[in-house]
Amino acid sequence: MSPAKSHPLIRQDWIDVGEGHHLFLAQYGDPQGIPVLYLHGGPGAGCNPLELRLFIDRGFHIYLLDQRAAGRSKPCGELANNDFPSLVKDIERVRHWAGVEAWCLLGGSFGATLGYLYSCVYPERVLSQIYWGMFIPSYEGMQWLYGRGGAAQIFSGEYRQFAAGHGESLEQLFDHFETGFSHQDAEVRRSSVWRWLRWELALAVPGFELSEALAEQGGALARVELHYARNQYFGGYQLMKKVGGDLICPTIILQGELDWVCPQRLVDEFLVEHGPSLLRSRLVKGGYHTLADSKMCRAVAEAVTQMGRYLAAGKEDK
Repeated sequence: MSPAKSHPLIRQDWIDVGEGHHLFLAQYGDPQGIPVLYLHGGPGAGCNPLELRLFIDRGFHIYLLDQRAAGRSKPCGELANNDFPSLVKDIERVRHWAGVEAWCLLGGSFGATLGYLYSCVYPERVLSQIYWGMFIPSYEGMQWLYGRGGAAQIFSGEYRQFAAGHGESLEQLFDHFETGFSHQDAEVRRSSVWRWLRWELALAVPGFELSEALAEQGGALARVELHYARNQYFGGYQLMKKVGGDLICPTIILQGELDWVCPQRLVDEFLVEHGPSLLRSRLVKGGYHTLADSKMCRAVAEAVTQMGRYLAAGKEDK
């Protein structure tokens, strides 16, 4: 049975969160089921109904939320009033709008970072959470992803194509791409977006070929990602360090053994220094960064199934 048939659409809405932004929210599954908010990566990637495949069992009320400027949220690709603290507040606004007392969180990459921070700022609003490929928005995390001394040492040929001679510093690299993304020549804009997306795909899903259609759709994603990176994620890492130990809900963090975007080492170093005393990430042997990898997708789906059955059993016991 397809994910859409197992978890039928309940409703779709655009929620006005102020500052010129309207967030697209799609609800699926059982209106009386366990509430789960799915947080996409990027920032700026948007949700895809294919992600419903993570929910093997029924009995979930699934919320797929497109963050500011992402997916079908409006205006698409908008950078004004688009920052990390606003995204955290948006989750709480959406919770109030939906009338949910507390929910589970599920997300990958930047979505994992966003959800983790929300669960520390609003601990009483999160029942349980599962993350994968969690990104640490520190200077070291950015250097690993975009600098010359991190993943570039493993994917040297791909990095040369990505940086095109502008990788002496992160500032120089980001200036180069900002100029390219806004260039008056359409071919220069297209080429800049293409190089940005190809680099990320080379790390996330090695061997995956970027199509013209995907590159065209990814223009907004590339611009939003650059906006966050060149602004050091708007103090998100400093806030994570401040409140990271306040996490109280059951939490699983899955990191792929072959995750070249967000290495497990950076995640566990953060957790050791700033997280709850007993929380560490779990290694997915042979797993990559995204759900496009079958090993990672299967590991996340199994964790979601266990979470749902645990919460359902607890609900029945009351």
